[in-house]
Formats: sequence, C-alpha cells, structure tokens
Amino acid sequence: MVLENDVILRTVTLEIKGGLGNQMFQYAAGRAFSLEIGAKLFLEKKLGFTLDREYRRSFELDRLPVTFSTSRFQRSFPFYLERFHSLLSKKFLGGQVSQNSWNYLFERNFEFVDLSKVDLSKKNYWLSGYFQDPRYFETHKNRILSELTPPPPLEKKYLDLANLSKNYNLIALGIRMYEESSTPDAHSRFGFRKSIDDYRIQLSKVLSIVSNPLVLVFTTQEFDFLKSLGLPRETIFVNRDTGFNNSLDKLWLLSNCQHHIFNNSTFYWWGAALSKNLFSDVSQQIYCADNFLNPNIAYPDWKTF
Repeated sequence: MVLENDVILRTVTLEIKGGLGNQMFQYAAGRAFSLEIGAKLFLEKKLGFTLDREYRRSFELDRLPVTFSTSRFQRSFPFYLERFHSLLSKKFLGGQVSQNSWNYLFERNFEFVDLSKVDLSKKNYWLSGYFQDPRYFETHKNRILSELTPPPPLEKKYLDLANLSKNYNLIALGIRMYEESSTPDAHSRFGFRKSIDDYRIQLSKVLSIVSNPLVLVFTTQEFDFLKSLGLPRETIFVNRDTGFNNSLDKLWLLSNCQHHIFNNSTFYWWGAALSKNLFSDVSQQIYCADNFLNPNIAYPDWKTF
C-alpha cells in the first residue's frame, strides 16, 4: 500500500462502485493505466457506495491482494463535481453532458475510452466508469489477474468442491437474475434476458464434449426454475440457501472450474477469466452471454450465446 504522505510524482484516482465484479473491472482499468504511465493508484471508496441505496453494496477489493491507496476528499473532489454537474444536466438540460477532458475521464454508456490516446503530459488523472472491457488491462493482464486472484477459502466446503476436480471436469453454470433490483431488465442490453432454453442448449453442448462432467450451478438463491433446466443427477447447487454465502470464496471456486456457462454477470465473467488464466494449458469450453451492457466484454476465443 502507498501512504498518502509518500512523495508522489503522478497519480491516477479511480472511483469504485457496484458489486465485486464491477469493482474488479474498475480496478483492472485503473491499475493498468497507472502502471502504463508510472503513477500511484488511489481509490475513491465512499461516494459510489453512499449513493447505492438500492443494492447497499460495499467495498470488497481490500480482500484481494491489490495495490492502492485510499483517496481523501481533497483528491476525490472531481467525482463529487461530476455528480453535481450530472444532476444539473438532467434537471435543466434533459440529460448528461460528458465531462471528459485532458485528465478527467468519465466513461459514458459503456463506450470504450482509449486510454492510449490520453494526453500524458498531466500529473494527475481521474477515472470514473464501469470499464467492463478486457482491453483496458490487456497490456498488464498477467500482473492484474494475479492481483485479482482470491486467496484459498478457509471454509472446508469450498475446498471440498474444488477437490472434486481430481475425479471430475467441473462445469460452472452461472445464472444471475438481479432479483433484488426494481428494474432487472436494466442490467441486460436492450432489456433482453436469457431463457431457460438458452441455458439448457449451451449446457447440452458442453456436456456432449466434456468427459466425466460435474455441474456446479451458481445462483444467489435456490430458484424454482432451476428444476426446469434438465440438469444431470450429479449437479451441485452453490448459493446462499445451500450454505455458500461468501462472495470471494465463491469467486475462488468459480476460478477452479475448468468450463463455464454464464449470463450477464461481471462476477461470473471474472470467474471464467481467472479460470482461463489458471487452466491456460488445457482446453476449455467457455460460453458467455451476449446480453452484457458492454457488447465487447467477451474474450475473442469465448463462445457467445
């Protein structure tokens, strides 16, 4: 960790918001940019969560082996000004007006911001957005994936499931319903959500290829529709109703599954990406939904559905 009173030549200050998957994307983009320009990375950890009244999420990155310093208000003030400006724009101009300039980079509508074209003559930079695109950290991918790799769980039940890979090829089926949201369709592009048949078709494809498979179904809770998926008898359900409550440990378990099928969830995306790094020497079947808000989120070698 870098202390606030260290001698700092250049800085990148990044606003963190959303759930763990979104926080990881934001960190990956900010960390890669800071490495690229030789700057210290500061994280604004309060504003995004103070305004998160619907989901009540919290900062979770400090449970990972990441490198950053905490930003204070004196450093974070551009984010507060941007919020104030956006509020005024919505009220008086009918919409948001981009505040991007030489060193204030606010991502809008999941549009890719080419950081390689940023004026690098400045000392301080501020980044705010979701940055759900692996291109942001491609240059420093190995280092960042290492920093975002969860430590092994302390709870034995997660370790026991991962150890099943000695006898089975683990298939992670990740289904995010956004049931806690008042507008669940807003989390998918054009409001399009995947159907039971979509999951069943992709799972059938993977099961026809993978030998000795064992399916782990990751959801937030035990939904009734899971009974309609036509799952194999050996299926294991991983959710809070079956006693799996720790998000970081579930992410670790996801990364230890060789094959993945998942819908528009950045949490499940990171499970597959970390798995891709772990199983780099073996063949994987990874099916990524095409209804993420950012249509460019999937790696080129992943299959989309």
